[in-house]
Amino acid sequence: MTQLFGAIVRGLRARALLSAGSVLLTALAIGSAVLGPIFATAVTNSYVVSRLREAPPSLTGISRVFTPRSPTTVADASRDAVAGSESLDDGPWGDTVAIAESAKFKALRGVVQFWSRDGACDVLVVTGRCPERPGEVLMLAKAAERTGATIGDPIDLVGFEPPELEALAVPRPPLRSMTVVGTYTTPADAADWLEPRRLTLTNEASSRTGYTPFSPGPLITTPETIEQLGDWTVRVDTFLDVPADITPAELEVAARSAAAIPDDAPIKVAGGTLTDDDTNDLASVVREVESQQGTARSSIAPAVLSLVLVALALLMRLLNAASELRVPELALASLRGLSARRLWGLGLAEPVALLVLAAPIGVGLGVGTALLLVRQWLVPGLPLPVVTTSWVAAVLVLVAAFAVACVAVGLVVRESLASQLAGVRRPVAARRWSVVAQLTLVALAGSILVSKLSDAGQGQPDVTDLLLPVLLAVVAGLAATRLTSQLATWWTRRSRGRSLSGFVSSRAISRRQEGTLVILPITAAIAVAVFGAGVYSSAADWRTSVAATVSPASTTWHSPVTFAETLELTRRIDPEGEWVMAAGSVLNPGAAFSVVDSSRLARVATWPPTWSPGMSVEEVVDAIKPPGTVPTFAGRRISVTVDSEVESERPLSLEVRFGSRDGIPLKVYLGPFGRGESTASARVPWCSDLPCPLEGLTLGGGAGTNTAMSGTASIIAIEADGEPVPGALDGADWVATPDPAVRSAITRLEDSADGIDLDLDTGDSVGMARLTAGGIVENRPALAGPKVRQTAIAKLDEGYGLIRVDPVGQIEGMPFVGPAGLLVDYSSFITDRPVYNSNLDTRVLQRAGAPAEVTEALSAAGFSVETTLAAEQQVLSQTAYALALRLYAVVAALVLVMALAGLFVSAAVQLPARRRDAAALRVVGVPRRSVMVAVVRELAVVLGSAAVAGILAGSLAQYVVLRSITLGFAEGLATPALVATISPLRLVVLALLAAAVLGAVALASATMTVRGARGSTLRESAR
Repeated sequence: MTQLFGAIVRGLRARALLSAGSVLLTALAIGSAVLGPIFATAVTNSYVVSRLREAPPSLTGISRVFTPRSPTTVADASRDAVAGSESLDDGPWGDTVAIAESAKFKALRGVVQFWSRDGACDVLVVTGRCPERPGEVLMLAKAAERTGATIGDPIDLVGFEPPELEALAVPRPPLRSMTVVGTYTTPADAADWLEPRRLTLTNEASSRTGYTPFSPGPLITTPETIEQLGDWTVRVDTFLDVPADITPAELEVAARSAAAIPDDAPIKVAGGTLTDDDTNDLASVVREVESQQGTARSSIAPAVLSLVLVALALLMRLLNAASELRVPELALASLRGLSARRLWGLGLAEPVALLVLAAPIGVGLGVGTALLLVRQWLVPGLPLPVVTTSWVAAVLVLVAAFAVACVAVGLVVRESLASQLAGVRRPVAARRWSVVAQLTLVALAGSILVSKLSDAGQGQPDVTDLLLPVLLAVVAGLAATRLTSQLATWWTRRSRGRSLSGFVSSRAISRRQEGTLVILPITAAIAVAVFGAGVYSSAADWRTSVAATVSPASTTWHSPVTFAETLELTRRIDPEGEWVMAAGSVLNPGAAFSVVDSSRLARVATWPPTWSPGMSVEEVVDAIKPPGTVPTFAGRRISVTVDSEVESERPLSLEVRFGSRDGIPLKVYLGPFGRGESTASARVPWCSDLPCPLEGLTLGGGAGTNTAMSGTASIIAIEADGEPVPGALDGADWVATPDPAVRSAITRLEDSADGIDLDLDTGDSVGMARLTAGGIVENRPALAGPKVRQTAIAKLDEGYGLIRVDPVGQIEGMPFVGPAGLLVDYSSFITDRPVYNSNLDTRVLQRAGAPAEVTEALSAAGFSVETTLAAEQQVLSQTAYALALRLYAVVAALVLVMALAGLFVSAAVQLPARRRDAAALRVVGVPRRSVMVAVVRELAVVLGSAAVAGILAGSLAQYVVLRSITLGFAEGLATPALVATISPLRLVVLALLAAAVLGAVALASATMTVRGARGSTLRESAR
């Protein structure tokens, strides 16, 4: 045993470089196996924490209503309510708050409700003082302004109420008045109130579904006042506590306890009954976490598997090299009469010693890397989960490494003694089992590739997605090895009598199997690196696309006014169109609308390239922008000059339309106009402070009525306060209004800087000459998303506040509605037509770096920040899948490091043989330069073929896998699809890096080879 131990130590020392490389690769393989399951579990736990912390407390907390069984005080009922609710809670629940709530009463021209909570003034921003005596209340500041209430004065609770309110089954309060002792503002966050929006006012609204009364928000009062009002209940709000060590299992327990009370089925507790308020939705969060958990495991598995397999492939190469160096030693042992069993033991002694040495290093490396990644990337304070799967995976990798060692030793031990003693390794035909294995791999890779290319659907990653990148890398490496060897053989025969260096290099490639064997691991490493970098980059692009759908600019503001008013504001505060733009969305099943100010879209909005592959944002603008521009003006009086040669039944008049404001159409009537040239004017006071768009004109009977007419007419001037309206005649592109409900009298229309010339003829009927600015046609130009249904487009009807469209192209995504929408210019949507303001959700998009005066103007106008692009990206980057994909960046770096390390060791091992060959050439008179060129050419061809094969295999795997899987949980109609494209720029950069690194290796190896190639080298080898 002592002799064997000494032999192992001497062998490892003699082959120190190979031994160190083998230990490193084995440790990396074991460390990767340990890291994968740990990191998959950690990212899921991190997602649980971040998801719950970002979710509104009303979604994760519990809100229950306690109804006392018998008359009692608010204090006693609150204690019973809290105790009863907490008895049902199980899991990481935090603070519980009790709020006494009165019934709803008719008062203050709406519906009011009174609340009482201990310490309410401590968790509200109060102006004045807190209620201390019965009949005193705190009122929402905005409600006080709305109702005219002032601090210190009483408010009349029993006054005149609107007729719509009288029809509701809501009682009047038993108290006639109360005193307002202070006001409060709606809480800015949910730190102390489970649902802060309950502390807001609600405006009166009427719709087809019913009547919503005005509500001034809760009136905060004393418990005694609540008791005097009679009918009351206690609301119990419980917040979810989210520590950094919460796990999915604990979340499931909390979700079950949150659903402890069945829907609409009160349960009895001490002192009364508890009813669920149905605000908690932890169950959906649990389902989302389970999906993220499976997705994280599926996404991490191919990265870890690729890393392990590349490490094992490189380990196989190094162990083969070590075994070949041990041929004399094993041949001597065989001559001394060692049995086959003892010969195998001697051969495996060194590899097993390397595996034993590498195992603890690999475990430490895996755990240490996992700890580093968890601390750097995941939520602070997250504990490191050490799961059983990691140890099982480490054992399996160790077993696989032992199998690799057995194969490497077996290739030498099973050779005949004569071959071992020959001393010269000549090319041999591939073994039958090797050919069968290679053909099996090619067939498996081909079948998976065909199935993936024929499957257009997207779903979760499956086992084929895990295998395909590795299989393609192996097949590409085998193909590159075989093709390089065959081409070198062909070139050797062809180059006789030509270039000496070419002949030498091609002959070396065709006969030196050790040189071409390096192609396979390098190809695999480069392919995995390309695939990993591509997936990571594509996922980042997809998340940017999803985030930009929600916030299509650096900052997205919500507008409280109409689109037309929002548009005017953006153009007033930013005349050059550099910082802000108006945008909006209209939800419609099957075909929603994304409405944008196309003139500013390219400068202000964020437009990911994946939204319109093959189209720039400027080309998108050109596709949807109107032919002309709707003119605008500011003034108190408008004048229009008409040159008429029209015969009509009624006096000819002109209707001028200025859109709508607050839902009210703005228009004036001018005339009548007699034959010849005449001018008419009208006051437009609403255009004095706020500019008006000049959207439409109509020639017809008085007050916009139909009339029989024929002849010609020209509108030769449009002025505001005596000055021509800019662009009113030239550039407005006036067209006959696309309105099938109105018979048009226009038979010819020409507009120019000189005026609008019309030929009119209604024939035997009546009609009007109705014009619209901007070149707006009946079917507006739009770009459609892939999820828009053609049946929905066919049913678009202006009667529901929508517009008919003519899709002029398709894009993958757009603001707010994603691939399920139609992108149109604002002018197509609002020009010269009634707009339902309730349909159009209006925003302002702000570019990063906007001046302070721009943001101040938006805030002063009552606009509020809805979200930001950075915030949306942060939410998406914290999903389990996004965190898991970060591992691909680590894998890409590691496999390249492993490939370079393996290449360095392999080159060092082959250096003596290469020096002998170079020395033999130098002895027979071959110039040093020719030898140098031959060595460089040999290495360049071998390494270059490996790089090209790796880049092609990795790119193909990326394209095939990404086109058939999803990259995250946020999948829905408004979520842009993943665009499986290959970045040519990234491939060029990778190719240049590979050429630089591998070229440097080839040059360095050639230099070292030639430098030591002397005649003495041959003498030393002969000893």
